[in-house]
Amino acid sequence: MKNIMKKGLMAASASLLLIAASGTAHAVITAGGATIHNAATLTFTGGASTASVNVTVNTIATAPIISVDSVAQSVNANTSHTYTYSVTNAANGTDVFSFAANSADAGVNAAAGLNVNGTATISTSLTLGGSVTSQANTVANTIRIPAGSETNLAVGDTINIGGKEYTIDVGGITPGTIANTPGATTTAEVPTVITVTPVTGSPVIAVGGAPAGKQVGEVQKFTVVVTANVPTVPGVVGTHTVNLTGNTTAITQGVGGATVAYITSAGAGNETITTVLSPNVGLVKEVRNVTQSGVFAATATAQSGDTLEYRLTATVNVGASASAALITDEVPVFTTYVAGSTLLNAGVVADGPLTTLPLTAANGGLSVNSAGAGAGQINTGSPAVVQFKVTVD
Repeated sequence: MKNIMKKGLMAASASLLLIAASGTAHAVITAGGATIHNAATLTFTGGASTASVNVTVNTIATAPIISVDSVAQSVNANTSHTYTYSVTNAANGTDVFSFAANSADAGVNAAAGLNVNGTATISTSLTLGGSVTSQANTVANTIRIPAGSETNLAVGDTINIGGKEYTIDVGGITPGTIANTPGATTTAEVPTVITVTPVTGSPVIAVGGAPAGKQVGEVQKFTVVVTANVPTVPGVVGTHTVNLTGNTTAITQGVGGATVAYITSAGAGNETITTVLSPNVGLVKEVRNVTQSGVFAATATAQSGDTLEYRLTATVNVGASASAALITDEVPVFTTYVAGSTLLNAGVVADGPLTTLPLTAANGGLSVNSAGAGAGQINTGSPAVVQFKVTVD
């Protein structure tokens, strides 16, 4: 009498239940990269025959978790700020995530310059490993995942386990083996074991603290450098609002599965706004009669032979700074420049060729700055002050 008996063995990860916060059991989910092994045996009088097949489990498309280190910064025109984004894989397996930066610009002459992940372009992509634990851990600070699902997880990687971050130890990945049936006997799967160290603020994983069904996702960071353009109206700030868009490479479950699109937003707390400060520069020019011991004022009186001293004070509005500041001025008619008399913030400025006033257009004007600031930079509350003397012909 012939007797047909079928036996099935599936990778341990195939029997996981993810439990929602309510405690309700949901559909079985298996790590992407896991292998479902199934073997059947036909027995008959005088012998037996075994056949097996393998099924590789794919990643189910899931939008990543995106955060940014800062959502608002203020900069001067033509300067940059670097935002650092953190991306966490929330899928059941490895996936490749694309990112493109887009800027909505207001009150500026042109769009922001964007450099994503040091590529000098507006886009990049990240490959993030992922898995789902298949068995409870039997050693502290370890996790057990289906063999083969450790693809793209490497020593030193940061991974998120149940909402907490850990780094994979050196020598911390012990690859498992998938279930197999080389002859008539099936060998059960040996899970991959990963040893981790908690990132600051994350708890130690106690024995049994990572039960079956914990999602494991790699965490990576990348940067977006926003270079500000020039505000349209002096004294009125502009803004560059940057958001990221992207798509998964994996597809969703079911017939006609599709990739999943995602976008950062103000509501999600990962939109960035770069405010471009708009300096409104003021320049005041005063004069005094040195010979007559006069004080600086808008006007003065003089006689032939008197020495006059001019003072130019450059300031910017509160909360801003001016760059590339340059003052030009000419020696007034009926006067002669006093060689070596030009000062910037009380420091002597070298004369132009033939001991001429360094502020003249012929000399290219004079780059001015606040005391202690870089060339051409005027800061709030710290004016640039230029003085020079002439004698009345």
